[in-house]
Amino acid sequence: MVFACTLFSSSKGNCTYIHSGGDEFLIDAGVSAKRICDALQGIGTDIKNISAIFITHEHSDHIKGLAVISKKYGIPVYAPYLCKHYINANHPEVAPFIVENNPGNTVVLSDTSVTAYATPHDSQGSVCYRITTPNGIIGYATDIGHISEDVWEALCGADSVVIESNHDLELLENGPYPRLLKNRILSDYGHLSNCDCGDILCRLVCNGTKHVVLAHLSEENNRPPLALAAARGTLTGRGIRVGEQVTLRVAPPDGVCEIMNIK
Repeated sequence: MVFACTLFSSSKGNCTYIHSGGDEFLIDAGVSAKRICDALQGIGTDIKNISAIFITHEHSDHIKGLAVISKKYGIPVYAPYLCKHYINANHPEVAPFIVENNPGNTVVLSDTSVTAYATPHDSQGSVCYRITTPNGIIGYATDIGHISEDVWEALCGADSVVIESNHDLELLENGPYPRLLKNRILSDYGHLSNCDCGDILCRLVCNGTKHVVLAHLSEENNRPPLALAAARGTLTGRGIRVGEQVTLRVAPPDGVCEIMNIK
């Protein structure tokens, strides 16, 4: 069996849960430890069942709960080299439990393998993941300024994909952010827009993806209906039947959004 879902997904905090056979693990821990523990209880499991936490990068909305979780539960944490060193320096509670996990490396759990791929983002070290389970492949990529060859390799052929649809270009341009921050978000090492997300979805569906979760939406510069409309419009415009060939969901900032559910 495989059950995967987002628990938190936004610019203010991210955490995703995956249960594959005998493995239960998280991607990121970007809200408080208490909120993560409560969310796990809410889906019928417990933090004590989590055997690993895979970190995408060191920004606070991806590691906020990590120090407390490490101190209380001692769960192995996997992160790329520079991200690892940042976490060790700033959150020494994590240091005894952190394992270097660079792009190209595959961590083999009991029933599942998790492969890291480099991502273009303005952080110390940033990766996305390809999760291979006995019942299908999940591609997971947020905080990406553009679709690099590595990101494409991580996602191509995945049955289910979690992908960033961070901002609506018009909302961002007309919003209150200073120009410098807007330029950072729009850069090739910033965040993926709704339009850019729609373009990559067409390629993914043509390569076998059946289920898509739009994730890491900015609460200031995006709205779920806008992200859905952009993705649906691009797919429909390319002749792809949404609801038949592919399902589309938006991950809420706080709450469960199903990625894969195979019993």
